[in-house]
Amino acid sequence: MSRQTVLLPVIFPDPALHPLSDSSITGLENFDIELFGYWKIPENTTPEVARESHETEAEAVLYEMAAAFSRAGASTEIELYFGPGDTDNRELQNRISDETDCDVVLIADNLTAFNNILVPMRDDRHERQIVDFVSLFDVADIFVLELYHATADERSVESAEQMLDSVEETLLDGQFTEADIETTVEVTDDAKSAIAEKARGHNIVVTGQPADGRLFSPVYEYIDDHTTTPIAVVRD
Repeated sequence: MSRQTVLLPVIFPDPALHPLSDSSITGLENFDIELFGYWKIPENTTPEVARESHETEAEAVLYEMAAAFSRAGASTEIELYFGPGDTDNRELQNRISDETDCDVVLIADNLTAFNNILVPMRDDRHERQIVDFVSLFDVADIFVLELYHATADERSVESAEQMLDSVEETLLDGQFTEADIETTVEVTDDAKSAIAEKARGHNIVVTGQPADGRLFSPVYEYIDDHTTTPIAVVRD
């Protein structure tokens, strides 16, 4: 299976991503990490002036992150851009992902590990891309991979279970075993809150990109707003 490129936007001057350590990041030998730093410059400041003042500071943060990913086995590249500061961070994340040729976009406030994975699935449209992504992790580093579906209609439980079982079978055809995978279908009137609550018990959420081409669906915007769990968006 071919390597995948994971884009991690880092928004300055106050990057939320916590420092990484050898103990928290492991098993990334099959990934290329691209750290894209964007420094939001204040009004009436030119990119040239901002770069002269802050380039060294920003690069030090990016290189420290890159070194942690490299020690985990990933190849790493950094890019630093200085641009207007009046853009919402989420819109910047969308723009950066649109302009970058990557397989996965990782949005992270607190990146701790990749060994407890939640995959909330509304349907099976992104099954192949998600399976390809999670299958690149070293299964020895994964504690559990939970396939999850939330529905308000009890009549759809059986079909949802069949969908998740199909994804599980695909994973079992690879390196995963039954001990690595959990499947959960939950009946709830508030799918967004249920997924967010479930995400708090995992250290990464993996989802597919919405059909409209934006980075996040409203559900995952809610998760991003209400949890600190990183979200990996697998692109089409």
